[in-house]
Amino acid sequence: MDNIFEIKFSFEQYVKDNVILKFSNKQGGAYNVFSYHWQCFVWAAVVGFLHNERRPLQSPIADRPFNLNTMYHSGGEKDAEALLCMCIAKAGSLDIMKEPSKAIDLINEYANGGFYYILRMMEDKNITNDLEWVKQEIFMR
Repeated sequence: MDNIFEIKFSFEQYVKDNVILKFSNKQGGAYNVFSYHWQCFVWAAVVGFLHNERRPLQSPIADRPFNLNTMYHSGGEKDAEALLCMCIAKAGSLDIMKEPSKAIDLINEYANGGFYYILRMMEDKNITNDLEWVKQEIFMR
């Protein structure tokens, strides 16, 4: 059986360019909200889970994916555990953990839905470079 902590998450190049790179300063993003791409991914996954926004990934898929181990060893132990708990809750059973690749796929789809939800919020509020908006959106959760 695959180790769930080793399976790489995926995200679309489009959301990497339009959300992750804007909010994550690890790669030179302007917002300076997140230190790592995985933190922005977790934010999107939480948004997707909360709003029940699930969206299959479309090509092209971005490079430089990460896994739960990356999160776990970068100060994101609780984030990794929360993603797994949300995955189990959405699946409705612990049985999802018997098939780790399906669990990661489920998290990917909710994160992708969350990314598109965030993009819609940015468009609706005409947000292009507002750090305070990002902080308020995160802290209200």
